[in-house]
Amino acid sequence: MSDGTIDDIIKTQLDQYHLFREQLAQSRARGGGRRRAPVITISRMTGCCARDLSLLLSSRLGLQVWAPELIDLVANDAQLSREVAEILEADTLERIATEMRMMIESQQCRDDAPTLALVRVVKILAETGGVVIHGRGGAFILGDQADLRIRLVAPEAHRVQIVMQRRGLGEREAGVFMRAGDSQRAAFIRLHFHADVDDARRYDLVLNTERVKSETALELAVRYLSVRGFLSD
Repeated sequence: MSDGTIDDIIKTQLDQYHLFREQLAQSRARGGGRRRAPVITISRMTGCCARDLSLLLSSRLGLQVWAPELIDLVANDAQLSREVAEILEADTLERIATEMRMMIESQQCRDDAPTLALVRVVKILAETGGVVIHGRGGAFILGDQADLRIRLVAPEAHRVQIVMQRRGLGEREAGVFMRAGDSQRAAFIRLHFHADVDDARRYDLVLNTERVKSETALELAVRYLSVRGFLSD
């Protein structure tokens, strides 16, 4: 991916970020103290079309998608982190700090600056609600605080074909890319959260994307949220 393409992605996501802040400020001015929409996390194997599902959820439910690039950008930028934190009241931020200390003490996350910056941003986003947290260990950070935790999986052969189609790679190159992506994500979760990314107990829905396409996954997610009472009438 070229630097220009990455810049375009970041610009688009930052535009969404500023819109997100404006909507939250308006809600806060109206005295809105409860979630207006659910919090969803998506974890995925490489080649499972997770971005497709994120965008479908955003369109259907009016959620803001926080892609890995944007989450990292906010977590690693002191000014952006302060702006996100300004949305919440001081007592809420203190509760988040307490939750983070508990995670460290119970060895649910690594006790270092990059990990804690990531955890703090994701918890703040979940507190405001109305978001899809795409990757970055969202399910491990939030646990039961997320309304729906999705894990997308599929057989290797199917995922290789998806990577070939979407990235214009040959079969061998696609396999190398896929396995590297899976390895990096598993290592990320082990390093930062001392956990196994494939632990099904950490998720509410584990979907095989070879058999369950994005549109069907959307309907299953909406049905789950409706039955659990997370969607307003």
